[in-house]
Amino acid sequence: MCAMRGADYSSRQKVLIVGPCEAGKSTIANILTEASESASEVYRPTVGVRILDCEVEVRSQRLAVELWDCSGDYQKFQKCWPAMKKDALGVVLVYNPEKEKHEQEIEQWFHWFPRSMGMSPAQVLVMQSLRRADMPKRMPLPQKLSAAGVGQPAVVTADDLVIARKHFSSFMEVVRQSVLDKQRQEEEDVMKGN
Repeated sequence: MCAMRGADYSSRQKVLIVGPCEAGKSTIANILTEASESASEVYRPTVGVRILDCEVEVRSQRLAVELWDCSGDYQKFQKCWPAMKKDALGVVLVYNPEKEKHEQEIEQWFHWFPRSMGMSPAQVLVMQSLRRADMPKRMPLPQKLSAAGVGQPAVVTADDLVIARKHFSSFMEVVRQSVLDKQRQEEEDVMKGN
């Protein structure tokens, strides 16, 4: 669960939330940071990026997380991407499979962000944001994401948004472990003189 309480924010874990316009990225960011418990009825596009601080409990430790809720308007804000990508340890891809072009677009967002950043599949969480409760509870993962080894999508419905916190906590545990493994490998390489 994300909360803004007593974690050490000097060692924040930067995570990006990206995806097409009107996918539900800001709603999910608000749920993760406990800024809201429900979706807004009014769509307000994010301008550039919103940065939210929160913490996640991972293995009985509080992990400080900096969530970057990025605009889906890539034509306007693509020039900001280098700053957004800098030092990010994970990416949450959000799309709404109810929208006709979102499946195609999320594959492009995957290419633009985690793939171009050299992230492993473990550093990517896909969230399907569903507005209608009568939709299937899990749509298949888009083909290019599946082929890249990205895990099955977490399904977040309008009537159960707080499930996003559970999925995010599990994701952050994996991200944290992959960062620790990478650091350990770099240290071993230095010790070996590589």
